[in-house]
Parts: sequence; C-alpha cells; structure tokens
Amino acid sequence: MESFLVRPATRRQATLAGITTLLILGVFALAVPRATQALPAVPPFMPMCALTVFTTACIVSFLLSAQFTVTRQPILGALGGAYAFTALAVALQLMMFPGVFTPDGLFGAGPDSALWMWVFWHGGFPFFVILAVVMRNLSGEALIRPRNVGLWTWGLVGGPVAVGVALCGLALYGDLPSALKVAGSSGGYERNATALVIWALNVVAIAVVLLRGRLRAVLDIWISIALLACLIDTSLNLLSAARFSVGWYLARVFSMFAPGVLVCVLVWEVTVLYRRLFAAHVTLLQTSVHDALTAIYNRSYFNAQFGKEFERAKRGNLPLSLIMIDVDHFKRYNDALGHPKGDACLVAVASALAGVVRRPADFVCRYGGEEFAIVLPDTDLHGASEIAAQATQAVMRLRLDAPAPAGYVTVSAGCAALRWERLADELVEAADVALYRAKAAGRNRVHLADG
Repeated sequence: MESFLVRPATRRQATLAGITTLLILGVFALAVPRATQALPAVPPFMPMCALTVFTTACIVSFLLSAQFTVTRQPILGALGGAYAFTALAVALQLMMFPGVFTPDGLFGAGPDSALWMWVFWHGGFPFFVILAVVMRNLSGEALIRPRNVGLWTWGLVGGPVAVGVALCGLALYGDLPSALKVAGSSGGYERNATALVIWALNVVAIAVVLLRGRLRAVLDIWISIALLACLIDTSLNLLSAARFSVGWYLARVFSMFAPGVLVCVLVWEVTVLYRRLFAAHVTLLQTSVHDALTAIYNRSYFNAQFGKEFERAKRGNLPLSLIMIDVDHFKRYNDALGHPKGDACLVAVASALAGVVRRPADFVCRYGGEEFAIVLPDTDLHGASEIAAQATQAVMRLRLDAPAPAGYVTVSAGCAALRWERLADELVEAADVALYRAKAAGRNRVHLADG
C-alpha cells in the first residue's frame, strides 16, 4: 500500500504550493525592514504559540508514524521522528523560558538554557529532515519487513526523541557559552558561528529536498514549504532579538506554520481516503444486491426486501402481490444457440421486465437461472395480473428468435396476492405453483393463484 504523500503531485497541488511559497516570501520581504519595530506586548502570545507548535507537531508525528507502520516506507517514519523532536524541543524550551512557569525557568534552567533549546530546536528539525531524505535515497523502493516495523519505529521516532532529551540535559547542565549575543544597534543577534550553523542547516535542508526529490511527490512539495517556514522563522528571530517586535511576532507565526502545513495536508489525505472508502462501500453495496449478468436485483436482495415488505403488509393489513416469471423453453434455447446467446437473452428479458415496473416501491429480481420475480407492494391480485400481462407482452415485443416450435422467446407468469399466509415463503410458493400451472397450460400466459 502506497501513501498519498509519496505519490506524484498534481498540477493543482503544485500551483497551490507555488502560491503559498510566494506568500511566505512576500511576507518575509515586507517584514525584514520592520523586524525590530516594537508592537504592543501580548505576554500570552509566546506560550500560546509554543503550545500550538507542540500540538500540531505531535499530530504530524503520530500520523506519519501511523502511515509508516502501514506502508513501511522509511521516510515517513524518519519524518515522524523529526516532528517528534520538534514537539519535545518546543515543550522543553517553553518550560525553561524565564517567567513562564517560574521566574528562572523549570529544571534549574540557567540564563541561556531556553536560548540553547531554541537553537537545538531550529537546527535539529532540518537536520533530521536531511537524514530522512538521505535515508529515502539510500533505501530506494525497499520497504521495511513487516516483522521489523516495531523496531524501526522505535529507532526512527524514538531516536530523535532521545537526542532531544540529551540536548535538553546539555542545555540545562552543560558548560555551554552564551548561544547568541545581541548586536549593538541593529536590534538583532550577532552573526556568530551558532547563528550561521542553524541558518545554514535550514538552507541545506531545503536544497537537499529540492535536489533529491525535485518536487515530484506531494511530500517533497510540502516538506519544502515547512522547511521554508522554519528558515523564515529562524531568520526573523536572528534579525530581531527584542520581544514583541514585528520580527518576533512573525517568527512565532511561522514556527506554527511549519508543522501546521503538514497537519492540513495529512487531514486532507484522511478526508480523501474517507471519501474513497465511502465510494467503495457504496459500490460494494450496489454490487452485492445486483445480479452480475442482468444488473437487476439478485436473490439475496429479494430474500431480504421481500421479507420486509411481507411483514409490513401483514402489520398494516395492506395488499401485497408477487409475480414469478420464467423464460419458456430456455434450456432448448441454450442448447440450440449456446450460452453466450442465452446470457444475452436473459439480459434483454430482464430489461423488458424492469421497464414495466414504474413505482418506486416495486422491484424486479433475478430469482434464479431463467426465473424472475416482481414484487408489488400495495397491489392486489387484479393489479398484479395487469402488470404480468404487460411483462409478457414486453418480452414478446423483443422479437428474440427462438428454436421451433416457439419462434420467439416468450415468458410465463404466475401471480399470487397476500391472503392468509403466515410466512413469506408461503406466498412465494403460491406464486410458483401458479407459474407452473401457466407453463402446463401452454406457456406464454399468466395464471393467478387459487382464491
């Protein structure tokens, strides 16, 4: 089974992705000159954004990991691990941030712990995406063996989480220098080695996805956009060190967009799959109640629906009629002309019988072989005899050549109406007896049940 994400992208998807990319770059171009401009302070904005990133990253990680366990395509598990790392990193960064939960941050955080966790978050996500793309290129079309899926899931998803825990310990208790220093008058961070590394990792990740995937698959397109959002997030943060500035606010908006775009794609995939499943279910239901040869209802449908109509008629003291119809001399027809001609004859007869049934509640079924049944709710025996006569005439009008002595294909019909019968089978038997009396009387005629 192949994931929707690794299928070739349609022109419509590529166009939508192109428009999204242009909008992101347009917003970035407008924001750069105003990155350090102060805006009104909204203290809950940062924890709200962090919670959004954590939630959406967890959803993406779960959905990608679930797809990996089904499709066994390594890149899906690896990307699930990248988003699991993001969810853990943003949660830890928020908990370490001074003034959110405690004045100095949780876990005994130092003055630079939250900033280092931000560095690990914005460098770790593109790093794990690069590993995922490289893994896809190394493995090619190979799938993970079913018995090894659990172990690979632990490695691909649990591995980045373990790295995140280790980096958390390093940020809290490692003897690390200051991650980033504010530049004098620019309002941003100094262009030091740390800033250069995390910015370069984002650029390299985008380049790797573009060069290796060439935007052919749905996954390549939207991962590229997620990485672009992460790059813009990183760039705006480096340009504006001050909280509640234009760059600071927009950086957090793009941090939410990076996992959010994959959530939208995956939810859309689930919607498409549900629509396809529903269509397949409807098709299966239609197939299960229709005869494969004649396309009218089959015996299974007759057994279920006729029983319901019988009980409804008995409860409401309503009329109900049944017509049993048989193609005359059909065995002789088959022996003389062959089974393909016999099948064509049954299809034509079924179409003629369906043409005489006009009310929505009435229905025609192939009862078995060359035998058909017409169920007529709210119809007495007199009305049934008229429908049966129309059915025999409709078949006659087909002018289907038949071996001598008949000359043309004809049908015989037996009609029965609900009287004293306690079971639906008794009414079927009454109509069947009337049918065989019609055949015994010379065929090509209608016979009514006694009484």
